[in-house]
Amino acid sequence: MNAFDQAAAELESAKIAEARAAAARIDAEQKMLRLMPAKDEGSVTERGLHFKVTATYGVNRTLDGAALEAVRAAMSPELFGRVIDYAPKLRLEGVRYLQANEPEVYAVLAQAITAKPAKPSVKVEAVEAMGRAA
Repeated sequence: MNAFDQAAAELESAKIAEARAAAARIDAEQKMLRLMPAKDEGSVTERGLHFKVTATYGVNRTLDGAALEAVRAAMSPELFGRVIDYAPKLRLEGVRYLQANEPEVYAVLAQAITAKPAKPSVKVEAVEAMGRAA
């Protein structure tokens, strides 16, 4: 096996081990949670002889944009403002358009953008040695 295939095999093996470890951790968490009181939101702390464990419960809430616009008029702007934040979000296709077609406008906008390289994604797939062109 050449160095490239060896590295790919090691990466694939590490990903499998990582998935197994994650599954084992999740199983252990579920076992622990069955031994503790639960709540809808907030934290619960239990102490044993050797460990203290805190479980934090929460509710993930999302908004349906169309439904929100439909109910917005039924609320006072003050109350609406207390529960809803509108945060600016970049539209990647628009950013790329400005970079390619309007560089002077992009230069102005870029002053408000922080860009950091993302972690590269690596996908490993097994291929048949005979079916691959050399």
